[in-house]
Amino acid sequence: MVRRKCPPGVICIENVTITFLICAVGLIVLYLYYSGFSPNQPTVMVNKDIISRSDDFFPRWNASSTDASRDVLMNPYSPPLKLDRFMPPSRGTIDPRGVPINVRTRGFDDAYRQVGLLTRLNGKETILPLMGRPLHTNRNKWQYYTISDQHQGIKLPVSRNGRSCTNEYGCDDLFNSDTIYVEGYKDAFKVTMYENALPRYIPYL
Repeated sequence: MVRRKCPPGVICIENVTITFLICAVGLIVLYLYYSGFSPNQPTVMVNKDIISRSDDFFPRWNASSTDASRDVLMNPYSPPLKLDRFMPPSRGTIDPRGVPINVRTRGFDDAYRQVGLLTRLNGKETILPLMGRPLHTNRNKWQYYTISDQHQGIKLPVSRNGRSCTNEYGCDDLFNSDTIYVEGYKDAFKVTMYENALPRYIPYL
């Protein structure tokens, strides 16, 4: 078999090599097209550490929670109003496994919601949310706690006049300018209560 020789000064490429090069260039062009590559598009560097740290302090709104549309803490579009009436549990919170046990004999446990805020009296300026719910055993008693603005939002018990506001007996209803003690900060905080939300009705019934 006679081997072909390229004349001097000429580069010879076989048909198989040309086909391989065309396929490789085509694949590269398709990859750049579908990946959205643009040579004029500026490169944006995002610091993931900053995003992860900010998520620890700001809770996300969970639309599946009870009455989430009016949840002052979780819904950023809900106004700072205090719901001081009983909120029965939704059907989604009922145990799907069957008949529940260890149920309170005097009604359901009401859900906690943000009813105001706490401002630190001494030291570094600190503002914390005040979470609370009324007790059915005594309409003038509430249970309260707060959430730390550090350490991934740890829940902290509060007390007033040496009496815990987080235990099953609660404490007296709080009002504006009251002073309570927050565990963990070891300092006193001033209470600012939200205005009461207006009652609503369903006009279509």
